Amino acid sequence: MTEEYGHIPDAFDNLPEEELLMPEDIQQPNGDFLKNYPDVTRVEVINGSERELVRYECSNVQVSLQDDGQTLKVFLFTTYD
Repeated sequence: MTEEYGHIPDAFDNLPEEELLMPEDIQQPNGDFLKNYPDVTRVEVINGSERELVRYECSNVQVSLQDDGQTLKVFLFTTYD
């Protein structure tokens, strides 16, 4: 992976770089899905009454649905650092 994106979490170390940067969904061998959102530049996590997390200047945002649909992971990368 190029230095501009930083280290990809261990769960994705086995994927080739071109798959991590592609805009379509990726089916992982264990059944998990990885979806890329290359145009997203801001990510917000909101609970019932407030924003828990707001992150600007994101790039190559990836969302992974894991553990038979019980876990949602969001991976934020940036080229703006």
